[in-house]
Amino acid sequence: MTDPAQSPVPFSIPPGGIHLGTFNLAGKGPGTYLGGVVKIIGKPDEDLLDAAGSFLRAADRCLNGNRVEQGVELLTVPGAVCAAFSCELFLKYIVMRETGQALRGHALDVLFQKCSAQSRDELERECPGILQMLQRNSEQFSHARYHHEEALFSFRQQEMLQMAEVLSRFVQSKFCSKAPNKA
Repeated sequence: MTDPAQSPVPFSIPPGGIHLGTFNLAGKGPGTYLGGVVKIIGKPDEDLLDAAGSFLRAADRCLNGNRVEQGVELLTVPGAVCAAFSCELFLKYIVMRETGQALRGHALDVLFQKCSAQSRDELERECPGILQMLQRNSEQFSHARYHHEEALFSFRQQEMLQMAEVLSRFVQSKFCSKAPNKA
């Protein structure tokens, strides 16, 4: 292990803490910034839930938090990507809580099928047609990020945002007393 006195990462950070970087006054100029974000110790389920909620809030800010004004860009692409990623992370959280399995991949319909039958049924009651929406938007996260490579691409950002909100409410009611809500 690195000598704590020589490490740019402080060793006094509590479990789950995040070190945002270190200013090195001996660098190439005054206040030279070293590092970036270094995750010290993580709790996968808490990290996953926090990230899902953060991307939901980012999607909401991109898609609903902007006034439409001449000369002000609409943030449709970042909003669509964040909404799709939030859905993905909430689905992965559900599977992790139900099975202990950490899933990889972006296909929303595949992730949904990994949820328990009970969760799928509850989500279908909460949001009729959710499987069809997830199938229709299965690769939205990947495709929205690279839409410039497509001849034609359909952004379904509001549908994805609404689905992320449904998944957030479901996670809150089923797994915790305070899941991230859009704020």
